[in-house]
Parts: sequence; C-alpha cells; structure tokens
Amino acid sequence: MNRRMVVLLVWGATALVGGAGEVIADGFIVIDRPTPMPQVVPPRPPRPPVRLVPLSVRNHQVTCDITDGVAVTRIDQTFYNPNARQVEGTYIFPLDDDIALTKFSMFVDGKEIQGEVLDRDKARGIYESIVAKMRDPALLEYVGTRMYKARIFPIPASGEVRVKLDYSQVLGIESGMVRYRYPLNTEKFSSTPLDQVSVLVNVESKTPIKSVFCPTHSMSVVRHSDRKASASYEARNVKPNQDLVLYYTLSDEDFGLALLAYRANTGDGYFLARIAPRVALDAADVVPKDIAFVVDTSGSMAGDKIKQAQKSLNYCLSSLNPQDRFFLAAFSHESRVFAGGLQAASGGNVERARGFVEQLRAEGGTNINEALLDALKPRAHQQSDRPYLIVFLTDGQPTVGETQLEKILSNVKGANAHAVRLFVFGVGDDVNTHLLDRLAKENHGAREYIGSREDIEIKLSGFYRKVANPVLANLALSWQGLGAYELFPRALPDLFAGGEVVVVGRYSGAGPVSIELQGDRRGTRERHVYEVNLARADTQHQFLPRLWALRKVGYLLDEIRLHGENKELVDTIVQLAIRHGIITPYTAYLVHEQQQLVTQAGGQRHVLDRMLERQARRGGGRGRLSLGGVFRERRRAPTGLPAVQDSVEANALGQAVDQSIGPMALNDELAEERRDGRPGEAVRQVASRTFYYEKGRWIDGEYKEGTATRKIKAFSEEYFALARSDRRAARFLAQGSQVVFVLDGVSYEVVPDEAGRQ
Repeated sequence: MNRRMVVLLVWGATALVGGAGEVIADGFIVIDRPTPMPQVVPPRPPRPPVRLVPLSVRNHQVTCDITDGVAVTRIDQTFYNPNARQVEGTYIFPLDDDIALTKFSMFVDGKEIQGEVLDRDKARGIYESIVAKMRDPALLEYVGTRMYKARIFPIPASGEVRVKLDYSQVLGIESGMVRYRYPLNTEKFSSTPLDQVSVLVNVESKTPIKSVFCPTHSMSVVRHSDRKASASYEARNVKPNQDLVLYYTLSDEDFGLALLAYRANTGDGYFLARIAPRVALDAADVVPKDIAFVVDTSGSMAGDKIKQAQKSLNYCLSSLNPQDRFFLAAFSHESRVFAGGLQAASGGNVERARGFVEQLRAEGGTNINEALLDALKPRAHQQSDRPYLIVFLTDGQPTVGETQLEKILSNVKGANAHAVRLFVFGVGDDVNTHLLDRLAKENHGAREYIGSREDIEIKLSGFYRKVANPVLANLALSWQGLGAYELFPRALPDLFAGGEVVVVGRYSGAGPVSIELQGDRRGTRERHVYEVNLARADTQHQFLPRLWALRKVGYLLDEIRLHGENKELVDTIVQLAIRHGIITPYTAYLVHEQQQLVTQAGGQRHVLDRMLERQARRGGGRGRLSLGGVFRERRRAPTGLPAVQDSVEANALGQAVDQSIGPMALNDELAEERRDGRPGEAVRQVASRTFYYEKGRWIDGEYKEGTATRKIKAFSEEYFALARSDRRAARFLAQGSQVVFVLDGVSYEVVPDEAGRQ
C-alpha cells in the first residue's frame, strides 16, 4: 500500500550553501542554484542565502472508490508558497511494494505532469542523499520503498499550485478482510496546519460486506446495503499525524467475524475481534423484544427536560416493532405504571401510551428504587425467549423511599434474576454517578450522560434506533488455540441490526485458531464457528496495543471510581499511560525548562504536555481527564459536573474503537501553549511505540532512564546502515536528528555528528 505523500522543494537561491542551515523546520528543503533569470544589469556580488519557508498544504481532499477489491484513489491538494519568490519543486510519492499500479497520473493547472517510477535502489539513493545533505532524517522512513517522482514548475511567489493525482491499485483479501491505507501523515511536510482535510471511501462488493471500521481516525460509517458502504473523515485546522487505515470484512455468513492480531517477535500478542450481522434483515431475523421505558418526572425535570423526555418517549413508542411488547412507567415520589404491566405494541396500546406520556408533569421527589423494581417485575419470576431491555432516565438522586446506594443496588440485583439489560441515562449534573454507573455495569447494560445543554430527545431516540432490532442475545465467545485473556469488555452486549460487537484482548497462542460464537435467537441457542490462522509474529496492525491499552485504562479508572483506589491499579494505569501515550488522572503534566514538556510518573520522566494542568485551572471540561489529586476528590464526591465528566471520560476510554483519543488531541491542545517555535507536538505514535519530546530529543516510551545506550553518530555510515537493515529502525530514526529508541532489546541513542551538526 502507498506510503504517505511528501513534497520535496528545490528552491532557487543565490549561492550554494551547506550544513544545517539548509533545513527549514520539518520541510525537506535543498538550497540549490539560482533559477535562471534574464540579465538586464551586471550581476551583483553574492548575497547571503535567504531562508525560505516551506510550502503549506491548504486543502487535502481524497476520494477513493473500491469496487470488488480494486481501489481508485483521487487526490486534490492545494499548496501555498508563502515566500516572495517563485520556486521550483519536485513532487515525491513513496510507493510500498504491495502497490499494483494500473494508473498513476498527475495534473497541475490542467496540464498532465510526466513523472517516473524509481525502483527501491534508485529511490533509496535519492532518499539518503537528501537526508545527508539536509541533515534532516525525516525521509529515512521511506528508505526501502519505491518512488514516484515528478517536477513542478513554477510555483508562484505568494501563490498556490493545485495538484490532482489519481492512481489505482488491487487490494489484497486475507481471511475475508480487506485493508486500505491512505498516506495522511502530512504533519512533517506542511509549514502550517491544513485548512481542511477530507477523506471519503466508497466500498462496493459482490460478496456481502459485514464490518467497516477505521482504527486510526474517527470516521463516520454508513452501510447502505449488504454490498455498499461508505466512510468519511473531515477536519479543519489540523496537522494529521498518522496514515488513515480502513478495514472491511466480506462474508456470506449471517454473522461475520473479523479478527486482527498484532504480535512482536517476543511476548504475547494483542487482538481485536469484530462481529457484525447482515444489513438486510428478513422479518424472521429480528427477535421480538420486551422493552421498558422508565422516566423521572420529579420536580427537577420541569421545563424543557420534561418536554424533551415526552418527545423522545413518543418517538420510541411509535417505532416499536409490531411483535414487541412494552412497559411504561413514570416516577417521582412514587412509581406510576401504565396499564399495569407489559403491553403488546398494537396500535391501540401505543396510542393510549402516548396519551399517558402527554399527561406527565414534573413534580415531587425521586424514588429510584421503587421505579426500577416495578420495571423488573415482568421478569422477576418468569423466563422468556425475548430479550428484555430497561431504558431508565433520571436527572436526580434518590430522595424518597430507599435512598442508600448499596441497598438499592442489592434490591435491583435480587430482582434481576434473568439478566435484564439496564441502560441508564443521567440528565444534568445532579445525579449520583456511582449509583447509575454501577446499576448499568452490574445489570448487563450501559450508561449515557446528557449534559444540561444537550437534547434528551436526540440522545434517547438515537439510542433506541441502535437497539430497535435485536438479532442475537446473551452472546458468548470461546477461543480454542488462542490463549485469550484480559478481554474488554468484560461482559458482551447483545447484537443488534446495524451494529456490531467489538472485543479486544491479549493472546498467547499461534497457528490454527477456532473461535466459537454462541447466542440466543427465537428460543434457540445458535452456534457459529470461525477458523483463522495466527502467525507467530505479525506487526502489520500496529494500532492494536494502544487500542487495548485505552480500553484497559477505562476499565481500571471505573474500578477505582466505583470501588476504591489501590496502589496496584494506579501503578498499572501509570505504566499503560506512559507506554502508550494516554491521558490519565495519574500522570501529572508539568512545564519544565524553556517550555519543554515533561511528566513524572512511576519513577520515570517522560514528555507529554500541560493540557491537564490547564484543564484543572479551568475547572474541567467534558472530554478531558483531570489531575490525579483532583480525581481522588471527585471519586469521593459522586455527584456534580466533575463526577459526571470522569464517568463520561472513563466510559469513552473503555469503549474506544479508534485512536481519536490520542497524541493528536494532546498536540492540538499543545499548539495553544507553545510560543518558542520548537516542535508543535510533544508526543508521537510511531508504529506501535509512543515517543516523547524532551530537551531536543525524541525518546521512545520503551526506554527506561539510566539504561546504557549504543551511541550512533547522526548521518554516519553506521547510521544509514541501521536504517537500511530494519524498517522499524528507519521509522524511529526518522523522528529527528537526536532520538533514543529500543530495538530488539538494544537501546540506541543518535548523537550529533563530528561537525556538531544536527
């Protein structure tokens, strides 16, 4: 698959110069000879070389159409020359070996630009010569890749050049899975953030498409049918820092399972399993469900909240399937049950229920215990083939009836003998997060919090659409030959039409693996078996270790919030945070010398950013975790905005399906803080590693301070030989002219060359 795109500009200047002065920021600039100009006056004496600013990428738009495994990618980019002179440029597109090019064309201002494809050896010579001349290692990671090269001229002063490029390739299919990669890592090659970046991928296949997912970016996925799907990503004012990778699975089975694995040469591996049903469902595929709607009508719900709750309840009632049954209750100081219990979703019953909803008024206290026990009564003493879901919405704490947290939890557990799923919605900040989170967690459900400025109707109706059509309940997975452990989530949810179940974990086996999925459908326990083969070493899916770590950190934070803190859990969180670059409450970020960013945690010093320190000063904000000391105070106070934020953020980590919670978020915040002109980031994900910036060096998170290093002089023959010998080493070396990293148990440190140039 193609690697990311870079632009090498060969600038016109007044004289040949050498040394580190040729490097301008992270661009790849070679000061060459003057651009020929008409001589109308005698030449003047040579002037000192002028520093030129590298081009910036204004817009980066990508459309890819994949039809039965053949991908046609179209790129539309606008580059801006911020300099007061016209420049020449050479456009370089690195090509990995697995690209099968059928078409590769490039247009500038409507004119086709002729280029050439160079083999690995010729390309390597160009890459290395640029690195050696510019004293900038950024191109090193492309050593060993082919190259498409085309010349661009002219690029007008303070002007733009628009490049349109398209190419085709054949994507490989392995175990029913297709992988598409687009080189979106442009952060090194633009002098400013991109005004806009967008990627649209359309997939069409004769074989039914099951799961479509992007682990690197937060893409919106739409499955139009079993054979057509699309995924889109859009952002503004960003510097993308990793390539975009999209996966989709093909299967004729009712329930497709995709398994991705990552395993280095030593140690256990990481895996991700995704289970998805067919998109097009027959009526017989949808399992009839029983669903209870339990809504808080206490005095605090007055105003817009009760109106939004009424609208969302009416939407859910009107969307019930004909074979469903429903339960409806409103509660304040007591619980009021519509029509005495479960009702068939017939037109008459639904209309009467809508009338009940319209009459709801907000008044009185909050009797959570009674409302939940009433909702559980239809299943308290009888088993049914139907899945039973409870949707529980409240904006307050228990104030009437049983008010003790542990007693309420015990009562609900005792009444829930048949694994009813309890989905909890907390509205506003005056809720007991410990109670609501444990109600959901201990009763096979999930939690959601709705902010004071968010719309209840949007959240609740959106949730209902996801659970409207159950297709497989009470899921269980068994792994033969995988040696699976530390799985997240701990308990599997049900599978609904249009959704999927995502499981991440560790494994110790290799070779043939048999995965068995079991689930209930219409009173029958179904069994589906999938056979896969795992290599002893497979480092293709490098995002997996971090994705697993995100989910584990979310789980551990919940354990601490709900059950108490202990040293073992805190130490585990700190270790995972350092190794994988994850923001947690237990890594305190400080500013150290000349705004270089460091953190002290676990006895080691690592570089991140000051986001959390500023966040604590601001008083918190949704989507961010806070400092460890503040977090401990929040854990003791389960109500209020900070407590809700901590629950939301731990839940987001625990359900992570991509790396959007990551270094890019850290570096976006960092951009607001830095004023010293040094790297606009403090943390990078490189392959499966996290690198931190400290005192002019990029340091591998795997390196432990004080470990002896093997020193290598930058740009020496040994330096280039190491880059050629191992693709991982080339990527690590490409992070900067001073870098510390660990490779196969050896710690390397790149130091300035003899001339002291970096």
